[in-house]
Order: sequence, then C-alpha cells, then structure tokens
Amino acid sequence: MKLLMQSDDYGITRGASCGIIHGIKHGIIRNTGLFANMPWAEECVDMLRPYLDEIGFGIDLNASTGPSLLGYEKVPCLCRKDGSFYTSRENRAMDEAIANHDHVDYEQVYAEFEAQILKFQELVGRLPDYFHGHAYGTETTYKASISLAQKYHRPYTLEIGRRAEVKETGMGWYKYGGGVEEQLKEDPIAYITADENGLLQSEYGYIITHCGYMDADLINLSSFNACRVKDLEAVTSDVLKQWVKDNHIELITFRDIPEEWY
Repeated sequence: MKLLMQSDDYGITRGASCGIIHGIKHGIIRNTGLFANMPWAEECVDMLRPYLDEIGFGIDLNASTGPSLLGYEKVPCLCRKDGSFYTSRENRAMDEAIANHDHVDYEQVYAEFEAQILKFQELVGRLPDYFHGHAYGTETTYKASISLAQKYHRPYTLEIGRRAEVKETGMGWYKYGGGVEEQLKEDPIAYITADENGLLQSEYGYIITHCGYMDADLINLSSFNACRVKDLEAVTSDVLKQWVKDNHIELITFRDIPEEWY
C-alpha cells in the first residue's frame, strides 16, 4: 500500500513549522502545505528548504487564518478593514445568516487564492506540488480551488481523497471544540493503527494530521493547538513507524501519484 502522510498548516506559526520539520526528519510525514499568506512565510520556507527533495510541498489555500494577501480593498468579503481574515467561526456565522449559506464571492476567493499560489512560487521557486483547502470551506471556495488546480495542473487533495483507489483514515481522533486538556487526551496512534476504515486494504491510503510545537502565535490563531503536539508525538513514534514497516507501507508524496488523476 502507498501512503500519503500529510501534515497541514506549515507556516501557520514558526513553532508549528519547527514541529513539522521534526516530523519529517524523525517521523513519517512526507507531505505538508504552506500558509503563504503569513508574515513569517519566507522564514519558514527557508527552514524547510533542505528537505524539499524528500517531501511533497504543497499549499494550504487559506481564507480564515492570518492576513489576506490582497487586503480589504480587493477582497472585502474575506477580511476586516485591517486585512485580517475572518475566522472560520465568523465565516460560518455569516453563512448561517443568508439563504444559500455561502457568503463569499467567487472572484474574490479566486483572486486571493491565486495570490497565495503566486506568493508560494515567489518564495519557493516553483509551483506547489499540490493544493489543499484549509479549515473554512464552501461550494464557492471549492469551485475556486478546483479551477486553480486545473489551471496550474496540480492535484487538489479533496478530489484525490474521493478517488476509488484512495482510502482516507478520517480524523476521528480529534476532539473538535475541546480545549487544551481535552486535546491532550487524543490518541491518534490507536485510531490509525486500529484501521477501522480499512485503509490497509486499499491501493493508496491518505492520512491528514496537524503536527507542530505550540507557541503563543498558535494559541492566538487556532483552536487546533495542543492537538498538534499529540499528532507530532504519533508520527514520530516507534509504534507508527513499526506499523508502517509491518504492513509494508510505502510512504509517498503527491509528486508520486499518477498524473492522470489530475
């Protein structure tokens, strides 16, 4: 079985990024996606540069964490006047207030996401290996993302995960909405190795994690905070590394999937 082992949110903070690098060096992470909109994105890319040949380095298309690259004048549906994105919770509240539950504008989302892709290209020197949606999503953000994936001929993870050849574990170990103490009770190792979704019987498997170290910026930016150290503990554990070995799992990147899939 070929396994796409992914950690989301590279660059959300410096601390989270350092944790993901640890998971690449000492664990089984083989794919991670950049938050190209963050003010420290260039610094985080520089930290990851020695490992770019070992991993799939994609982009997390982001409309709910940190600053917009285009700002309020160009994408007012996405951000406040200071340019900071509305949070996922705020976006969902705005969606609930209207009939179609999708308050964002396609042209604005497309423009912001493309700006992030081009920023990635500027920082890294090439296009992302894959596109992935971060947190808040609607039919509009999906349409913009898939259009951009087709324009730049890159795999879009949501579509890859829907293929018959691919089985996802899901993220059932997360205690959504839980605080730090609840998140620290999460057990991704037990959840993954139990394989209740039958990943090991598939041709390709796909596991999404959110690894990282906690820092003050992470606590301020994301309700997914303590769960990241539990995910990092899991992907670097002897248990999961032995599970990979015992089940003859080949760790692959999004560069390794068949091109006809996208």
